[in-house]
Amino acid sequence: MAIKPVFYESYDLEPNVKSIDEFIASISSNTVSIYVVSEEVVRFVKDLLKMKPVIQLKNCRFSFDNGKYFVEIDGRGYIKDYEAGFIPDWYETSIDIIRAQWIINNGFANLIKSEFLCEFIKRFPDINLRREHADMLLDLHLSKAEGVYPLSAPKTRYNTSGKTTKSRVTELQSFELFCQFYERMKTAVFANNFPTLKVLLGHDDLNEIPAPMKGAARTWFKGITGQHPPNSKRVGAGNAVLFCAPIREKLVYIEEVGLEFFYRDLSKAIADSKNMLISDFNFSPTKSKGSI
Repeated sequence: MAIKPVFYESYDLEPNVKSIDEFIASISSNTVSIYVVSEEVVRFVKDLLKMKPVIQLKNCRFSFDNGKYFVEIDGRGYIKDYEAGFIPDWYETSIDIIRAQWIINNGFANLIKSEFLCEFIKRFPDINLRREHADMLLDLHLSKAEGVYPLSAPKTRYNTSGKTTKSRVTELQSFELFCQFYERMKTAVFANNFPTLKVLLGHDDLNEIPAPMKGAARTWFKGITGQHPPNSKRVGAGNAVLFCAPIREKLVYIEEVGLEFFYRDLSKAIADSKNMLISDFNFSPTKSKGSI
């Protein structure tokens, strides 16, 4: 059975189909079923949808305007519009797509369930790191869950374990997610706007963001700037121009050495700093590509 590709117009994810040629090639692909498309491709598709039937888009599905409305093309090229508010069963949210990409990036895509569980445990022997990645994959909201106690033991609000509750470095091993983070950061900084955690993650409600993603954003920001994302107190103090000025210089350096090159360097440093507190993490980037 032929794959029915789904194309998303998303404001949260970086497009992986940016040109018309890439879009045309993706329609006939038998290996990938989910794509995020650029504004150029969205305009091209909407122009095609004015034709009836749309033979060129047979068996394609589209999610427009960040999941606000949907269109499906059947095998004869006829268009099926969905009523406002109706969500088809093939639609996936941005976090669902991110989870799927995480599975591919970590080499788990072709494993059966039992193999996946075994490999997942082997890949993350550190229990804290395993919890973080499981939280992202399964949306467990572990950061908000209360501890499990024996029935006879009273619950306490105090940290009696002696372990710190401060955030530790997190790396998602995804260049795609880092690119999205970086573009949001760059846009804010060059506009002299505070790059808060909400801005860096592109979401107003941080409670809806998995803990590993928040941890990775904090870690990446600390690695790039040497400081934490500005909190409400720092934003309230004002003077975003002063805050952003030194960060712009660091972003210029990143552009000079190349984003992918910089990310590999940063990702390795994070891996070497496993279980370190973000506040203690410092990253000195390689000066040039040739010095690695």
